[in-house]
Amino acid sequence: MAFVALVVLIACMTDPSAPDAPTGMRSARRQLAVLYDDVRRRRDEALVAVGTPHEAGWLVALVPVHRAVLQPTAAERHAAFAHRLRELVGFVRAHGPDEDPRTLAEPPAMRDLAARLVSATCSACGGACCGNGGDHAFLRSGTVRAFMTRHPHLDDDGVVAAYLAFLPREAMHPGCVYQGVAGCTLPRDMRSTICNAYLCGGLQHALHALQALAPGETRGVYVAQRDGRAVTGGVLQRVAAPSATS
Repeated sequence: MAFVALVVLIACMTDPSAPDAPTGMRSARRQLAVLYDDVRRRRDEALVAVGTPHEAGWLVALVPVHRAVLQPTAAERHAAFAHRLRELVGFVRAHGPDEDPRTLAEPPAMRDLAARLVSATCSACGGACCGNGGDHAFLRSGTVRAFMTRHPHLDDDGVVAAYLAFLPREAMHPGCVYQGVAGCTLPRDMRSTICNAYLCGGLQHALHALQALAPGETRGVYVAQRDGRAVTGGVLQRVAAPSATS
């Protein structure tokens, strides 16, 4: 429950288009609005640089700066994760689904364009939010229970082995044990519902803006990183093929 409340709090703080936040957050939201003005300016400059200064349909997203580096994963990390998995499997065997700790619900499927927008933004970010996955990957008993229900032939060792099989030899540090060079190495249906449902403020902002665009108008998203009160970097990520007239 505390995690869900924290997600809601973060959303209010990071999305300038969110409903009115508590009074104490107003200053932060004003500062964020200034940062987004900077992001839109950088987007326009980037479009000029690639020769499409008048191409409409480019959204913006501001995501946290991500400084993790790819390193070989120590055996101790894999061992710690395996231990956590065995605890979760043991809990599932001993308790019913009503006793699973509450977490975020599995999100409904996104339409294709929204899903591509999320993928483009996350790939440009590199997974700042994933870094909090550490040696537990946000896994909860409910996710493991769902996997075990889909694979009733697997014993405890088989369930653990299925998850361990997707651990990359190299992962982002600091970061999640599944955070490889190309993103998460764990199939989506095995991931925590937190991983599948969570949208950072930058993604919420871009998805909200996407709803205001006419069908076929979206071209892509300019993803910039926030480092404290400054905007750093930025990259154009195309999410839809350009029309014949653009």
